[in-house]
Amino acid sequence: MGLVTNSAKLLVKLQGQGSTLVELERDSFTIGRRPDNDLSIEDHTVSSRHAKIIRVQSVYFLEDLKSTNGTAVNGQTIERAQLHDADVITIGQHRIIFQDSGTIPACASSTSTGFDQTMAIPSRSVQGGPSITARILVTAGKTDRLEYSLTKPSNLIGSQDGATIRLTGWFAPKTAALISGRAGGFTVSPSQCNKPLLVNGHPVTVQQQLNDGDVIEVAGVSLTFYVVQQNVR
Repeated sequence: MGLVTNSAKLLVKLQGQGSTLVELERDSFTIGRRPDNDLSIEDHTVSSRHAKIIRVQSVYFLEDLKSTNGTAVNGQTIERAQLHDADVITIGQHRIIFQDSGTIPACASSTSTGFDQTMAIPSRSVQGGPSITARILVTAGKTDRLEYSLTKPSNLIGSQDGATIRLTGWFAPKTAALISGRAGGFTVSPSQCNKPLLVNGHPVTVQQQLNDGDVIEVAGVSLTFYVVQQNVR
């Protein structure tokens, strides 16, 4: 008998709204504009039945239901795709992060599902950098992008040129905080601009280890930190 794992979750970030965490407790989970979907998104760019997530044993698949504007995973338009932990699903202007830290990698090798499988997008490794990779999703505030990959040992949050996470507000400080990546993972620390730095609502004055799903708040922006799982072969 196989091991039982916890159900996966979706971190839902709807355009102009806050983030919501939804558990995938069913074997079939529908996403669309109609209110009878498991996840209903009231937006004319979202089809009435836009996409669905299917669980086969402990493996999850995303299928586009012939929607008008399509469905993407990690920026790539898909018809069917296997989902991996920290994959970013894009539907219209809305982003949904698939979280499945309980998945056993060996389960993904099953070929009896009948679905096409896609390879996870590999991350670039940096010599002397972290042994894991992570991403930042912007959930509130003004930045030059909605999502960032943390591939360097030092990742500055600020408005100055060269900042990894570029702040674009009128009064954005040149340096607000620093995310550092090392072999043990990632930490965040405040800069010298004296802007309050919060992680999960708690002030950070020196340095704090970051964990998957942590929410960073600084200089008027809110950022969600999540780890990208790398399959070892």
